[in-house]
Amino acid sequence: MKVTRIEVLELEAPLAKPWRIATFELKSLLATVVRLHTDEGITGLGECIVRLGPGATRAVIEEVLAPVVVGRDVFDIEGIWDEMYRTMRARGHSRGYLVEAISGIDIALWDALGKKLGLPVARLLAGHGRTTLKAYASSILLDTPRAMAQEAERLAAEGYTGIKMKIGGGCKDDITRMDAVRRAVGDGVDVMLDANSGYDAPTAIIVGQQAERLGMYWLEEPVAPDDLPGYRRIRAAIRSVRLAAGEGEFTVAGFRPFAEEGLLDVMQPDIARAGGFTGCRRVAALAGTYNIAVAPHTGASGPICIAASLHFAAATPGFLTFEHMYIYNPLHEMLAQPLPQPKAGVIAVPDAPGIGVELNDAVVQRFMRKRG
Repeated sequence: MKVTRIEVLELEAPLAKPWRIATFELKSLLATVVRLHTDEGITGLGECIVRLGPGATRAVIEEVLAPVVVGRDVFDIEGIWDEMYRTMRARGHSRGYLVEAISGIDIALWDALGKKLGLPVARLLAGHGRTTLKAYASSILLDTPRAMAQEAERLAAEGYTGIKMKIGGGCKDDITRMDAVRRAVGDGVDVMLDANSGYDAPTAIIVGQQAERLGMYWLEEPVAPDDLPGYRRIRAAIRSVRLAAGEGEFTVAGFRPFAEEGLLDVMQPDIARAGGFTGCRRVAALAGTYNIAVAPHTGASGPICIAASLHFAAATPGFLTFEHMYIYNPLHEMLAQPLPQPKAGVIAVPDAPGIGVELNDAVVQRFMRKRG
């Protein structure tokens, strides 16, 4: 089965109320969708993570990667991945838009292969065979302590045993928020903290030590992704709260120093950024070598990323917990059938061939980004 054409769709969905996190305010949700066509009429879907400039991702796919992929046999996924990565690696591009673009194509290749063989990708990956996943609610956005506590209480009442809250809005305010949420849900709920790289190391240590007092489950992205000295300082000062990170990393090369130096307890590769299934499998293998848990990042991505992440999580040996973004994301309307939703903190893995989703083209047209 040969690839004949790669179609790229730039999508944008304005938000009625912006999502506020420590380092950014999302007014619209973006996605670059890959639709990979084959000579057998089978179509594979993929998604590239986008926060800014979906047109840049589109250009990388059309001008750099498509010439490598078109004409190739879908069964040669690992080789195709390596050839795509080699296009710009020697030219100084081993992260960013290149790998995000590779991610969308790789997901689409696995989706097409699953449809060809009549198997869900989770089965193709020949992993742990999970059909359901433990899921946590993500994420309570920055707000007043009272509002965040009320939201946490509501989520706990729905059956979630793990809830993530945003921090990074200021040391004293964040500690007050943490106190309020912990009081609201009690000790029986795991509370994850996500700073979105909003701190410097000294502030992260102060907040992290308060997180230890409150029995928080993990502290995520306390400092910038490339601040290895900061992570070293935080790791030396905080012991009983897990350190989690990785949504801003791209390949095994980026994750390697975190593993080798023991800086993380939880790796969080994003399948739409870290090279698709192929790239994330390599990251998961690295994590396994160092006994580091894997909790895939999903965040503000579209539903194709979420579906692919479910399959990756189902097959990954060191899987810990799944990030379910419970906040309304209008991009999810693009699917012909909705994704599974958690029940009492457990979510089902799609069992249709490929990644198990198809597009509603009428809705896709509504979200098509206007250029110029």
